[in-house]
Amino acid sequence: MVTTFFWGGTFVAGKWAVGEAPPFFVAFLRFAIASAALWTLVAWRYGGSGKRFPMPEGGPQWTGLFSLGLTGVFLYNFVFLTGLSWTSATNGSLIVAFNPLLTAVLSALWLKERIRPVQAGGFLLALIGVGVVVTRGSIAVIRSLSFNPGDLLMLGAPVAWALYTILGKKVLACFSPLVATAYASLFGTLLLLPAAALEGSLLSGVHRLSVYGWISVLQLALLGTVVGFVWWYEGVEALGASRAAVFVNLVPLFGVLLSVLILSESLEVSQLAGGILVVLGVAIGTRGGRENRDGDSG
Repeated sequence: MVTTFFWGGTFVAGKWAVGEAPPFFVAFLRFAIASAALWTLVAWRYGGSGKRFPMPEGGPQWTGLFSLGLTGVFLYNFVFLTGLSWTSATNGSLIVAFNPLLTAVLSALWLKERIRPVQAGGFLLALIGVGVVVTRGSIAVIRSLSFNPGDLLMLGAPVAWALYTILGKKVLACFSPLVATAYASLFGTLLLLPAAALEGSLLSGVHRLSVYGWISVLQLALLGTVVGFVWWYEGVEALGASRAAVFVNLVPLFGVLLSVLILSESLEVSQLAGGILVVLGVAIGTRGGRENRDGDSG
């Protein structure tokens, strides 16, 4: 539960950080710090155990790890932080809440698995909820195509994360989650470095951040990335994947609450209605997916 609280807080921290510095600089700083912490954990875990340090062997493993950095770090944070610079943290948290179900459906299509009717129904319900949030519940927005560009960019975040998750399944056959995430963070940081440099923010960005800006970046890097990752997998190990997955539905709830409390964002009726549909659709769809897998394995 604390992990989902940290993840909900990334929307507030991201919104605050991009209010002070450009998105690529914030993303680069986030993952430079996260990479240092993650590789420290890797060195601590493997250095004292006598195990061989995890190095990729052959082109396919290097390519797989690089693809994680490209999708889950570079692309995800580009649309996530750039989107937050134009839309509210509330909208961002509700749109990205579509993430688990989109990942499940795309994974099923990618792996040629059968999608149950309950999954399809949940996906449709969540998609309608995202539509309500993006259009602010107004038909006029659809007719005039006057969408918030931040909302449209934020729609790319669940897609990028779904690709990261699907590609990660093959990588995790060779590396532990900690090692795979450390490599993904490292490659993502290397990709973000030239982007931040071209953005013209690499040197000036440090001076733009206030104390609260640095707190936001550290929240993104340490609590949202490093601690969140470690605690999440500890929770999965203790509870099992199916029970742990239920807690993901708390992320948009914490995201909205923190946005209202810290950023003083208002919660509109369309956001509340859309958020309920998204969370309900995700809960139904992911539950249907787990039942499907349980039934197949039995």
